[in-house]
Amino acid sequence: MSAYKEICPRKIRNVFLKLTLTCLILVTNANFSFAQTEAEKLKTAAVTPEMLSASFAEVSKRVEPAVVNIDTKGKARADVTLKGEKSESANPDDIMEFLRQLPRRPSTSVGSGFIVDKAGYILTNLHVVEDTSRISVRLQSGEDFAARIVGTDKETDLAVLKIDVPRDLPFIKLGNSDAAQVGDWVLAIGSPFGLAQTVTAGIVSQTKREPPYAALFQKFIQTDAAINRGNSGGPLVNMNGEVIGINSQIATSTGDYNGIGFALPSNEAANVYRQ
Repeated sequence: MSAYKEICPRKIRNVFLKLTLTCLILVTNANFSFAQTEAEKLKTAAVTPEMLSASFAEVSKRVEPAVVNIDTKGKARADVTLKGEKSESANPDDIMEFLRQLPRRPSTSVGSGFIVDKAGYILTNLHVVEDTSRISVRLQSGEDFAARIVGTDKETDLAVLKIDVPRDLPFIKLGNSDAAQVGDWVLAIGSPFGLAQTVTAGIVSQTKREPPYAALFQKFIQTDAAINRGNSGGPLVNMNGEVIGINSQIATSTGDYNGIGFALPSNEAANVYRQ
């Protein structure tokens, strides 16, 4: 019995030591694995300027062939300003006849758009093509085609154009604008001041924003990617090369870019296009 009493505690101590060492090894390995996993995540998340630049270049290369320049000629109008005091003897009919005889100057404007179907269907802003007598679309190749309006929606300020080209055209996919998050990188592509195929970069500054001139209950994507006159109707694309918005408005006190632009979400545009 005495021998049993002496051996048993010794065995128990040995087993206890082995268990303790095993637990320490397991905990150490677990901590090491966790630290290694976190380090790998950080390494993956660290994007170098070179990588970002390459991503911008790749997306631009993929999207630009489907972005078009839109040149319009408005209905001719008299360009006249009458000055001086009102004459009591002036005959309104005589004044109208005088105005009718004045040379009339057609208005012109430049905007942007993008092809959404290989058959030549194009999305743009309605205000780019409204009240026009001629719409001309220039492709990235430099080719010009006459376009016609096949659908409009005043509430969203959208228009669908059609050009007839004897081949399949490159087009851009409409992405899911609901998936856009604040901080996401985006590219705006269009023809600011008539400079076709201009690409600017920025981030999603905010989602579901209500610009000053938007229709009631309309929500826009806000971005700091440079948008100027001529960008209207062009695409705002994510880093997958998908359209998440149509560049429509800017907030400015000067008439030019001040770092705040608004794009109609692509999900709204898709609903209009399908109709």
